[in-house]
Amino acid sequence: MIRINLLPYRAARTKENIRRQISIFSLSIVLLIIVLWVFNGFLGSRVNKLSARLEDIKKEVKLYEEKAREVEEIKKKLASLNKKIEIVNQLKAFRKAPPQLLAEMTEIVVPDRMQLTNFSSNNNSITLEGIALDNETIAVFMTRLERSTLFNGVTLKSAKQEKKFNINIKNFNIVCKKAATQEPNKKKANK
Repeated sequence: MIRINLLPYRAARTKENIRRQISIFSLSIVLLIIVLWVFNGFLGSRVNKLSARLEDIKKEVKLYEEKAREVEEIKKKLASLNKKIEIVNQLKAFRKAPPQLLAEMTEIVVPDRMQLTNFSSNNNSITLEGIALDNETIAVFMTRLERSTLFNGVTLKSAKQEKKFNINIKNFNIVCKKAATQEPNKKKANK
């Protein structure tokens, strides 16, 4: 029988298996390094994109903050303009009140029987000073003031008789409150 020596074949086969395992291991490490390098590049590009986007968002935030400041300035200017308009409206309302009051007074005064010498007004009351021929004229004048829509609480403060130019005349002082119908106009003008 022929004897075949299989030992070198087994040794060669074992060496080849070891070489194959080493090459597979080294190829897997190289492949792992390549995969890690590609993954690192992907993450790096993603970080760069996110950083660029963050910078863009910061620029947009600055832009919107500037616009918000502009809006706040515009709101302040608008509030100032509204106050000015309010003041102008107040002045318009107050401009109409004195002529209206004087026009009403011309209708209330008893003609040819009395004369107003002093007319003063403050926020809530009006003081009227004048001369009249007699007490009846003063009474008629006070009655007309009470019937007027502009006045409330008409009070005679004083009435004194004097003699001027050989005629007996009465000096009078009347205080009356402004009617409530004028106060809402003032409140509207003050708002």
